[in-house]
Amino acid sequence: MQIRRLTEADEEVMRRQFTEAFGAFDPPEPPVPLFVEGKRWWGAEVDGRIVATALDREYASWFGGVRVPTAGIGGVTVAPEHRGAGLLRPLFTAVLAEARDRGALVSTLYATAPALYRRFGFETISSLDDVRLPTHPLAGGGSTPVRRATSADDQAIRAVHDRAAARENGPLARTGPLFTESPTLRVSGVSVAERDGEVVGYVSWDRGRGYGAEGELLVGQLMADDADALRSLLSLLSTFASVTPTVRIRTSGVPSWQHLLRAAHPETVSSAPYALAVLDPGALALPRVHPGIDTRLPFSVDGRSLTLAVADGSGHVEPTGTTTGGRTFTRGGLALTFAGAATSATLRSLGHVEGDTADDVTWDLLFTRGPVTVHDYF
Repeated sequence: MQIRRLTEADEEVMRRQFTEAFGAFDPPEPPVPLFVEGKRWWGAEVDGRIVATALDREYASWFGGVRVPTAGIGGVTVAPEHRGAGLLRPLFTAVLAEARDRGALVSTLYATAPALYRRFGFETISSLDDVRLPTHPLAGGGSTPVRRATSADDQAIRAVHDRAAARENGPLARTGPLFTESPTLRVSGVSVAERDGEVVGYVSWDRGRGYGAEGELLVGQLMADDADALRSLLSLLSTFASVTPTVRIRTSGVPSWQHLLRAAHPETVSSAPYALAVLDPGALALPRVHPGIDTRLPFSVDGRSLTLAVADGSGHVEPTGTTTGGRTFTRGGLALTFAGAATSATLRSLGHVEGDTADDVTWDLLFTRGPVTVHDYF
């Protein structure tokens, strides 16, 4: 068996393998290229044939108000004749090692089989959901003018997204080589809320098929800087009520717009679990912390003894020469702690943390930041 980087010469066999793994599908128009800057394809080759694949996407994720370099893993396939043969371990070892070498501190993926990825340190921290609700009750007023977006609004739309994402924990930052495509390209329309010449919100929507009872409006993104802009965009969606009595919105957690609804709680239609692994314990030092916290927290993971030193609103992780005191993380426990997805008490109950409990309150104060949310499927 050989683990190697894949090239355009491998594309035909890769696409056949994707169809075997994920089923037949209609290709998007225009097609999404496999080999571009920011994508690194890896494969396992047996007897001269590619029998397993994985993709590392170069991303950044918002956590604690900062962008964290991220390896987004996708395109994981194993040919049916080679499933169960242990190919994923050496494949993931190579993919994640190179991601760490290029500076990725965490890795994320959509875990179709949680146990499969848990052995590599991935733990579920959130989900990307499709929810359905009646269209007409979305009308909620709002005085911010709304207009149709054009490609000239691309940067303004991305700026709205990143302002909203920076207030949350988990979303990808829509910057870099994998976010060069216009937000208006693959949807029926994007409408923006604009005030005093500045775009302060947007909604992307697909009209879908049918009208009347079976009609459904598909909303991919709904974000704004403030409540009035959100209300204006919700009211825009409500105008489709006569032809699409329901609207399906892609969302995560409890989004801002949900707090403005006056009727009808969303019904979850589908949910894609989102998982994270920490590639470098130094990631713990990145998210901003309260400037009043000054502490040193010893911990160990994968047999390494380390200390998280925090002072003046920032921190760093340094090696220590002793294993005395502090807590011991599993790799999954480190992931859940970084993401702020579980308290110390929960981690201990799951066996993800052992050792001294004296610092539990401090760990929770540093890392329990609220729910993790995601906006992009990959």
